[in-house]
Amino acid sequence: MPTIFERIHSWIVGLAPDSKTKGNLLMSNYTETMIARLNAEAPLDLAKAQALSAEFGNVTHRSVISKAKSLGLEYVKAQPARKAKTDEPTKADILRGIRLATALPDREGDLTKAELSTILMAIA
Repeated sequence: MPTIFERIHSWIVGLAPDSKTKGNLLMSNYTETMIARLNAEAPLDLAKAQALSAEFGNVTHRSVISKAKSLGLEYVKAQPARKAKTDEPTKADILRGIRLATALPDREGDLTKAELSTILMAIA
């Protein structure tokens, strides 16, 4: 029966790379030509990543972005779309109107429990 040291040693040695797998420890879906193409397109943005993904065929645009970041290439994030301003009153405007209509003191923030009770009595 092997000792605990021998068990641990055989387990650790079993994880060590041998001469057959030494060069293939890191698997990748990216060939050298794909990586060269990524370098040529730097800095990347969403549109470029989607185009490269379609060109490569076997990877998603998210994978392209991730690979670019892991290679240290610059990725420019898309700016979030802004909501169009509307002419509708804001929540603060509505709250200010309620305070004026019910003679509540003007202050910032939501209504307190006491103020809500006052409004309930006014509409009841």
